[in-house]
Amino acid sequence: MAFFACVLAVTMGSCDKNDDPKVPDLKCTPSKVEVAPGKTATVTVSGGTAPFTVTSSDSKIATAKADKNTITITGVKNGTATILISDSKKLTGKVPVMVKDMASELDFDKKSISVTAGKEETVTVKGGSAPFTATAKDTKIATVTIKDGKIIIKGVKAGSTSVTVTDKDKKAGTISVTVK
Repeated sequence: MAFFACVLAVTMGSCDKNDDPKVPDLKCTPSKVEVAPGKTATVTVSGGTAPFTVTSSDSKIATAKADKNTITITGVKNGTATILISDSKKLTGKVPVMVKDMASELDFDKKSISVTAGKEETVTVKGGSAPFTATAKDTKIATVTIKDGKIIIKGVKAGSTSVTVTDKDKKAGTISVTVK
């Protein structure tokens, strides 16, 4: 009977009942980041207690530093990494980071065109992500449409204007237009 009591005491003593409710993780906004090498992006942390500490899963790809509840992530070279964040009470969060070259503006096969009134000229976007939108600065001189990802500029009357093209990622580029 003494043996049974010892086994029961050891068994009961080694049981670990966790009555702690699930503690929510830190909330990071945005929840993931894309950044170019040499550029920075910021993430705001909520739901935790400063000071925050940050660690990169690969500091050859991205680094991070914390200032109060703002995390500044710097792209080092193309690749992926995860920024791990913890607060003073051991709450954690993570932000996946993709470092990739990003053109700051769209490029075209022709940066400027000359078109006769009543005729059309087609310009191809190099790079960027469809769908594209295009706007003529002065529609009395030229109009613009998009067909199959190509920019079609039609001359209306003699003069000069420009066409601004924007892709789905808000990258933009401008085409100079002269109508004869």
